[in-house]
Amino acid sequence: MSSDNEKLELPPSSIWPHIAKISINEDKPIMLDYWLDSIDKKVMIGVKENKEKLLVKNEEEYTSPIVKIYKIEAIYIICTENSIYLVSTNIETRRISS
Repeated sequence: MSSDNEKLELPPSSIWPHIAKISINEDKPIMLDYWLDSIDKKVMIGVKENKEKLLVKNEEEYTSPIVKIYKIEAIYIICTENSIYLVSTNIETRRISS
């Protein structure tokens, strides 16, 4: 294991039973590609004028619309129309243009 992996901050093990149940019940994959960026506050929940919410990295990278958000410990489990994302609760919520 490299030293980079030793410093890697992972979601707490206590949340995995909850995430697994949601994933099985909703038949959606669990995605971690926004996790590290959320720790560094490089991700946000964007709210469009029509109140639709998206998980956003930048203008080109964002998720399908958010259907439900769960909060467990310092983690948001964000269910979109297609997938389940794990992000830190440290991210901001901001208005975005359509």
